[in-house]
Amino acid sequence: MSKKNNLAKKFLVHHFSHKKTVTLQKPTYTSMGKIIQFFNYDAALSFYEDRIEHMRQGSVTRYNGVHIIAKPILILSVIIGIKNGTFKKNRFDYESLNQIYEHLFRQYFYQGQQTNLTPLCYPFYYLQTDQFWHLSWKGSEQVKTSAPSVAWINRQVDYGFIDEELWLLLQNDLYADKLKEYIIKNKIIQSVVHISKAAEPNWRKGLKSFITMLMAI
Repeated sequence: MSKKNNLAKKFLVHHFSHKKTVTLQKPTYTSMGKIIQFFNYDAALSFYEDRIEHMRQGSVTRYNGVHIIAKPILILSVIIGIKNGTFKKNRFDYESLNQIYEHLFRQYFYQGQQTNLTPLCYPFYYLQTDQFWHLSWKGSEQVKTSAPSVAWINRQVDYGFIDEELWLLLQNDLYADKLKEYIIKNKIIQSVVHISKAAEPNWRKGLKSFITMLMAI
């Protein structure tokens, strides 16, 4: 192999090239089967932490500014599903994802100060606006709705998928854990703030409903 080709192989770097490059011990395969020898994990992690930090989230109530944790829980579900082997390709079917999502939502319900368990159909559809989560449509064009439901998702969508760069990042256990910790610390537990007196009745009502739901399981 020529010196030029050796240099090209040595410096093959993903487009996140403005920070130090971290190499794999063995080749990583993308969901399309392409081998990536070098990938800038630090830059990719920083990029997606920023995307997640600024993603759009609704509020639990108008009084305390606590955010609905549905979107962070969906991303956390993707990470857990990849780590436990549920998802071996960059395609996340609704039913499999929902099993992980509901478990995690119950786990972090109290810490996130939620008043209701948000159905997966909402973040599954609306996370598209944050530009790293995508849907594979059953038809030839994207379909829009103002009221996503499980039935609507099943009719219109085959599966969800993430950026190829994010998929690669999550193949590395170290960086997957870093992103997981970031989400829990900054997008879930950080929601625990002082509850105003005006919002307290809603909070107590939601907590009572949640306890009743747990007892029924």
